[in-house]
Amino acid sequence: MENDEIVRGRGKNKCFWTGEEVKVLIEALQELACDPMWKSDGGFKNNYMSELLKIILRKQPTFTKQVSPHIESKVKWLKNRFHAIVEMCKESGCSWNDAEKKISCEKQWYDDWCKVRN
Repeated sequence: MENDEIVRGRGKNKCFWTGEEVKVLIEALQELACDPMWKSDGGFKNNYMSELLKIILRKQPTFTKQVSPHIESKVKWLKNRFHAIVEMCKESGCSWNDAEKKISCEKQWYDDWCKVRN
């Protein structure tokens, strides 16, 4: 197998992200979300990932991850976490703690919520 060949499949092309890289990705997504040129109804316009990579490289020139599969999979992962948090915060007994940047609820409430959702 060639060194430049990308191996596809679950766990075959695993890429680990640092906290700083995730922070830069989120900042870039926020910047893109504020740009009316890239926003569309309920999401982003086509080819937004290439623009996202440009923004990331401006903020962190040493960034080496590829759009596909690295950035795409991390955005998908973040989106799943975001929607779960939004769903939790709609329920009584749970709220968002903005100071600590995490959900605030009783452990039993969280355990019950996870049982129902899984």
